[in-house]
Amino acid sequence: MPGLNRLSIQSKMILLLLAVSLACIGVIAWIGYSSGKASIDREIEQRLTALRSAKTTTLQTMLDTLREQVLAISDRPSTVDGMRALREAYRGLATARLSPDQLAALRRFYADDFLPKLAAATDSEPAVESYLPAGPAAAYLQYHYIAGNPHPYGQKQDLATAADDTSTYAAAHEAFHKIFARAVKLYGFEDMMLVDADSLDVVYAYQKTTELGTSLEDGPYAGSQMATKARGLRGQRDRDDFRIADFEPYRPSLGRPMSFVMSPIFDGPQMIGILVLQFPIDDFSRVITGNYGWADEGFGRTGECYLVGQDRTMRSRNRFMHEDAGTFLETLAEAGVAKETIRRIERQGTAICLLPVETPSVTEALRGRSGLMRTIDYRGAPVLSAYGPVEVDSLRWALLAEMDQDEADEPIRSFGSTVLRVASGLAVASTLLALACSYLLTQPLRVLARAAQRLGAGDSDVRVPVTSLDEFGQLGEVFNEMSASIKEQREKLEAQVRENQELLLAILPASAAAQRRDGDERASREFADVSVLFAEVLGMEAFGDRVGEARALALLGDLVAAIDEAAEECGIEKVKTIGGSYLAVCGLSVTRPDHARRMVQFAQAMDRIVAMFNRDHDAGLRLAVGINSGPVVGGVVGRRKFLYDLWGDTVTIAKRLAAGRDAAIRVTAPVRERTGDAVVFSGPVSVELEGRPAIEAWTVGA
Repeated sequence: MPGLNRLSIQSKMILLLLAVSLACIGVIAWIGYSSGKASIDREIEQRLTALRSAKTTTLQTMLDTLREQVLAISDRPSTVDGMRALREAYRGLATARLSPDQLAALRRFYADDFLPKLAAATDSEPAVESYLPAGPAAAYLQYHYIAGNPHPYGQKQDLATAADDTSTYAAAHEAFHKIFARAVKLYGFEDMMLVDADSLDVVYAYQKTTELGTSLEDGPYAGSQMATKARGLRGQRDRDDFRIADFEPYRPSLGRPMSFVMSPIFDGPQMIGILVLQFPIDDFSRVITGNYGWADEGFGRTGECYLVGQDRTMRSRNRFMHEDAGTFLETLAEAGVAKETIRRIERQGTAICLLPVETPSVTEALRGRSGLMRTIDYRGAPVLSAYGPVEVDSLRWALLAEMDQDEADEPIRSFGSTVLRVASGLAVASTLLALACSYLLTQPLRVLARAAQRLGAGDSDVRVPVTSLDEFGQLGEVFNEMSASIKEQREKLEAQVRENQELLLAILPASAAAQRRDGDERASREFADVSVLFAEVLGMEAFGDRVGEARALALLGDLVAAIDEAAEECGIEKVKTIGGSYLAVCGLSVTRPDHARRMVQFAQAMDRIVAMFNRDHDAGLRLAVGINSGPVVGGVVGRRKFLYDLWGDTVTIAKRLAAGRDAAIRVTAPVRERTGDAVVFSGPVSVELEGRPAIEAWTVGA
């Protein structure tokens, strides 16, 4: 270009260097920011989704356990006998009568004790006549076991025998109350009730709250979800039938949110009653909130996990209410929540069953869908919401794990600011560098001198620009040829070094190879916490006899190669292979907090590989695996022809676990504890060790 030709070499170099450097900085900065933003977004989304999934699994397990517990208790002989005895005794009270003084005492209990507490808890004005028992049997039981009970309301279950009750009910109650009390305390329930399958009368209540003796058909609590579910269960013919009533403010418990599970009680072929177990919402809240440690659970400053019922109200403790109730209530008012709702939340000290949550993520979860979206939460705040359903029986809840978008986007803003600062600094540095280089390159001799110095210092990429055909140009060409020759030789040397390094890494773990490079020939080192696997492929001798030693050896090589690939995928380091034995370790060269879980996954992968080998070659091989976690000592054995090996009790125990002739994956207690619920184990079994006490081991798989 004519204009550029008029510029000096220095000016041309300045323009060229600035254009290239600024373009590279801009492209790299944009690519770095885009990929970093995508990575941060993905990490936060995956974290919320994982937290929601983990909480869903835990809650589902709790609900399944509740079902198993209520079915087990309803099938107990003591439950059947108690239901039969208490139902007959209750029916025998049909003609029982209370004295005027006793009736007055029962009325005083409701007017002066129960109903004032209920009004304070529920912000209502209940009428005495709406709660007084209607029938003689109900009035008789409520006087002797509630109004005449000396214990305060909420602790009346401590009464085992009513002093002035001489009816057959008193004898039945005394015989079975301690049995039922033990079951309630053992399983952690709030209350246990027995309901007559014919009349739906509550003939027994462990806590002796005001539903005792009343009818779930037409009594004062017939409108509760518990009563509705009980009516739906009546007349069923399946022993394993099961119902769960959603959480609701339960008036006999003074408005506290309660849920109920129930199952029929059969006496032979006849359904004689319904077992109702009551449990509070606090157990679910502790699981969902991580025992109210949201930050420790990975929810940061503004994240939380909560349940929403089918009525679209909260079913678990709220983080913001728990941490700062005053500010939270002000936030709800700003979000447009009804003043009456806010007043009831403030009065009762909880948002459970009160706070409406009308968000798109709740709608999707209650439709049975799972996913993640950006939406507006119940506070009117933009959030990142991971949602999904929790289901049991006909009940479905929405489980949401959410975090404010401001907090979720904070790492992205910080990262963008850092990228901008670094790019600006690089641009300034590039400008200064262009000025300096252009000045230097206008002096060919100084350029050649500097290039020679760099070449002597080991920089084989040095090149000088040849812009003329004079002596300086010829000198530049000779210099460039010399530099290229040196670079070629250096690349060959570096290739040889890399080849040697790859060979060393094929023999030794990365940590041992690094020690060898640093001059430690033995590369001996203690490792405080790793997982060791020792596996023995059984049946190779018979397989070799059948197919021939040469073919068996070749196929064994293929089998070991497949296992090596699985080890690499699981982050496992192979130590050595001798015949049908395989020794591997996890957490040696690279610290891995989940090394025990990885090792169990690798053992399962080995088992699948051996199974596929048997299928493809009709081999009949079996795999015995032992896994243990703990400290080991590793080092190089030999000088010229060497190998890497591990020593210590951790290795010895792993080998002992695989020493049996049966095919199994056995792990020690440390491995099982670290693996948690991710793997199903059976056992334990006792494994004898030479010269030391036996240990307990568990087998992977049911």
